Amino acid sequence: MEAVAALFSGFVAGAAVGVFGLGIFGPLLVAVPTTNWLRRQFPDPSNWVMVSLGAALVAQAGCALLGLLLGVVLLNVADGGSPGLGSPSWQFTLGIILALAVLAAGAVAWQAWLWRRIVLVALIAAGCYGWMLPHLAAA
Repeated sequence: MEAVAALFSGFVAGAAVGVFGLGIFGPLLVAVPTTNWLRRQFPDPSNWVMVSLGAALVAQAGCALLGLLLGVVLLNVADGGSPGLGSPSWQFTLGIILALAVLAAGAVAWQAWLWRRIVLVALIAAGCYGWMLPHLAAA
């Protein structure tokens, strides 16, 4: 039963990150300059509805899959984990925070003009994956 709870918690946390992340980065699909490769592939504006829908589905499924994988990681860490940092497993939470900090720093270095959105999504992901997932799995 513990494995099912961790996997389901990971799925729920990933779905939450997908919804919030799409809300933050979704408007950029419309604001992309017309010189973009993707815009040249779909010049008719009516096609952008389908492109946006496809991007939303891929983002949602990818975040949920990442949540499932992190649920498996939590299962393996939780055996030796102890409470701390406001989480049932401080080792897992600290690992998530450090991984997201490194990823966010790399993404900001690559696309500096998106730093606010990147930091916001990293904070949301840290909250959902680092705290919500262990609490849901422990409940």
